[in-house]
Amino acid sequence: MALVDLDDAIISRVREAADIVDFISQVTPLKVAGKSYKGLCPFHREKSPSFSVDRAKGLFYCFGCGTGGDVFKFLALTERFTFPEAVEHVAARVGIELPRRQKTRRDNDKDDLLEAIDDASEAFNQELRRYEGNNPAARYLHERGVPPEVVQKYGFGYAPDAWDYILRRLTQKHGEKKLELAGLVTPRQGKSGFYDRFRNRLMIPIHSETGALVGFGGRSLDGSEPKYLNSPESEVFNKSRLLYNLHRSKDAMRRVDRAILVEGYFDAIAIDYAGVPGVVASMGTSLTAGQASLIRRFTRKVVICYDGDNAGRAATLRAAEVLLGGGLDVQVLDLHGEKDPDTLIQKHGLDRFTELLSNATDVFTFALQEWATDAAGLGGRLKSERVERFVPLLGAVPDPVMRNDAAQRVADAFHLEFSTVWSRIRGKASAVPQERQLTAPNATAEKFVLTAAMQGRLSAERLGRLREELFEDAGCKTIFSFIKSDLLSGQPIDFEQIRTHLRGEEELRLLSELALSDDIDDRSLDRIDENLRPMERSFVDRRKLQIQRDIVEAEKSGDLRRVDQLVAEKMELSRILSTLK
Repeated sequence: MALVDLDDAIISRVREAADIVDFISQVTPLKVAGKSYKGLCPFHREKSPSFSVDRAKGLFYCFGCGTGGDVFKFLALTERFTFPEAVEHVAARVGIELPRRQKTRRDNDKDDLLEAIDDASEAFNQELRRYEGNNPAARYLHERGVPPEVVQKYGFGYAPDAWDYILRRLTQKHGEKKLELAGLVTPRQGKSGFYDRFRNRLMIPIHSETGALVGFGGRSLDGSEPKYLNSPESEVFNKSRLLYNLHRSKDAMRRVDRAILVEGYFDAIAIDYAGVPGVVASMGTSLTAGQASLIRRFTRKVVICYDGDNAGRAATLRAAEVLLGGGLDVQVLDLHGEKDPDTLIQKHGLDRFTELLSNATDVFTFALQEWATDAAGLGGRLKSERVERFVPLLGAVPDPVMRNDAAQRVADAFHLEFSTVWSRIRGKASAVPQERQLTAPNATAEKFVLTAAMQGRLSAERLGRLREELFEDAGCKTIFSFIKSDLLSGQPIDFEQIRTHLRGEEELRLLSELALSDDIDDRSLDRIDENLRPMERSFVDRRKLQIQRDIVEAEKSGDLRRVDQLVAEKMELSRILSTLK
């Protein structure tokens, strides 16, 4: 299938054609307020509107929680779209046909592998249906009580107990090498040729988030190990970036803003087929940061529903650490003694599962039940060991307020001082990877001056004093570099042109904040020098430090002429600095 070709020009065209007010008002009601629109923020609870949208500038910003951006960012937050998905969605709404690019050789090679996997799936499915289902896989499904509709919907198959079933079926069409690259056959050790990777196994197709069939999970039918054998890592199959059933569940995860995470294929199938939305499986492997990131694209809330035995509960807490580190809100469903979700639904039905799902507890409540129920009777050493178990979990929480609250709960459970627990996790807290943050000492002053400039409130004299070098904050410096020519020429600021050149969500958020800020009143403007002069002093100080370093280097190299020039510049800067006090 041809791929969308998104360059800056087409992205800009789609964004300009979109009415951001129209898109946002479908999520939260907006009312006209001067030149912009106001409403309650859809991203945090508030009673007074602090959410602003500007149709002409194509930007939104909440002055309560600091969320901002353009129409694509809004869709990414509310619909969990990726950026390309958001562009495609908007383009479809506004009637713009996106250009398609020709496939590369790598694209074609991937398509060839996917075709081989599709053909293998059909072959496995045919084998499952042969002899009216009288084979080990069909008997296993019957014993588990799996109805024919499930077998059909989830595409089960059977890899017979033979060394060359797939080789005989598909080699003439695809060739042995392509079958190897697709993870279907394995080279013979010490001999030429290949043999089937999957033998005497129930075959469960695994899809990518887009719905492409990329590999299989093979369940052993004769007790041979491993119990589940997945396709090997390949160009199209990367376990750490795949979640079983995601292609069926991603829309529901966006809609209900929740994912249910299980361990195995049959757990996911049982819940999904019963009609509970948003279930995915980690396919029996340890959850990875990549899988957590994949979930976070569609929702920020996860309910872990692993097996109810000791191993499953331990795996729950390991998975929770990864999910918390990925910036997700984690809850745990207690199976109340049942083996796994599949068994629970079969024995007690959907109503019992949904009841337990509605009563899922936050992960720290679950962890305290696991590790702290007998805390009162523990001696010092055992208590210390138990508290240490919480350290990875606490350290994975990126939000400092939530981490502090959880640490307090742990301290209370073990009858310890808060500082005792906090000392264990200090310095170990992880953080969700963030875009560039505002770190300049004069960041507030820089934003005020830049806002005044964007609103056309600076005099020609003060405008002439502004230079890129005055801005320490990288975002402010970038935005000023794009608008300075418009400012100096007196032309209206081209916000679409700025957005086209911005790189990163933090710069877009900052632009939204500055562009949608309330008009600066005259009284505040009278104090503009209280913000501009500290920027100028800070720049002179930074420049003098750099000159001093350059002087040392010039003296080392014997460049006396360069030394004289630098000394003269430093003296001039000292004079300028005295006028800025």
